[in-house]
Amino acid sequence: MEDPIKKALESINSPIQKAIEAIENSPIQKALEAIENNPMQKALEAIEKSRPNMEQFRLPELRMPEFRIPEHQFPDIKIPTQEEVNKYQSAGVLMRRLADSIVQWRNQLPSGQRPAILAILNGGIQIKVERLAEESFHGIRIEGKIADNPCMILAHQSTVQLLCYIEKVEEDDNQTRIGFLIGGKEQQV
Repeated sequence: MEDPIKKALESINSPIQKAIEAIENSPIQKALEAIENNPMQKALEAIEKSRPNMEQFRLPELRMPEFRIPEHQFPDIKIPTQEEVNKYQSAGVLMRRLADSIVQWRNQLPSGQRPAILAILNGGIQIKVERLAEESFHGIRIEGKIADNPCMILAHQSTVQLLCYIEKVEEDDNQTRIGFLIGGKEQQV
């Protein structure tokens, strides 16, 4: 004879036992076990463990170096201010220096010769200069002739090349001087 209590316990254990077996044999459980035992996963974990700690490669904070000129070593050097640098780059400074150079050059020439200026613009346009004027910080107004026709052009100083050359004349004529208008003052050289 079978024991009714044993039968009752078996009937209760049977669904629980089946559930435990189902969990142990479930596809999800088998997939997780496959991932854990996968050689690729083990290789990735080994690579991760062998990766160096990046903190050991951290660079110190970088700063711009400070540069100081010792006063006792370079007493004659004066560093220009930004205003002086700007002033040096102006069209007025360029034209003052050009006018001074032409005056010095004219004083060295024999009679029958005089300095002349040919302005060469982008594209090869050539203007025989009669007058140069400072129009703005970088701007120049050129008055002169192209093929004996009067002309005037406003240009940025960086787009103009000024060629100074010697011209032969029949007699030294003061009316053939080159005019410079710099800082609102007219100067004939």
